[in-house]
Amino acid sequence: MEKKKTNKKKTKITEEEAMKLIMPNKKMLIVGVCLGLIIALLGTVSIYRKNTNIDYSKSYLVTKNIAKEINCDNLSEAINKERSFIFITNYNDENEYNLEKDLKDVINKYKLSNDFYVFPQNHNCGSISEIESGTLGTTLKLKEPISTMPTILYYENGEFIDYVKREDVKMIEAADFVQLLDIYEITE
Repeated sequence: MEKKKTNKKKTKITEEEAMKLIMPNKKMLIVGVCLGLIIALLGTVSIYRKNTNIDYSKSYLVTKNIAKEINCDNLSEAINKERSFIFITNYNDENEYNLEKDLKDVINKYKLSNDFYVFPQNHNCGSISEIESGTLGTTLKLKEPISTMPTILYYENGEFIDYVKREDVKMIEAADFVQLLDIYEITE
């Protein structure tokens, strides 16, 4: 058997021609990388702006329509329901704002939106840490002053039952509220 020789034409590409073939690919790669960087930069700026423009003087729960804000005038109306939770806060604090964001999940999970109120403590009607002075202590029916803020007061049929407290000096967490709900067998 005889082997047939095939004539394969080998073409040589010059360096200049090779560069012409490679250059468009490099240009596309550079344009793609630049576009990716611009999109990433715009996304980062957008997220940064969203997180830096938070007004801590407003309640997260109230602005998201999860809870109602009450004041000295309608406090007793909120307390005299079958069941109510009064979140007493000072506002103007990032930690309290973040606590409210965490409380949102608990309120929704336990379906407490109609029973949960936000009360920004101001000194027009007294303080919960000085229940003898002002009308706040009388209205809230507190048996003892509460010195830790923020806190959540729990009422049934107008009677003060308990409040969220911690054993240490840290600020309360959403888990502390869940513990209060568990103690009084308030289920989802």
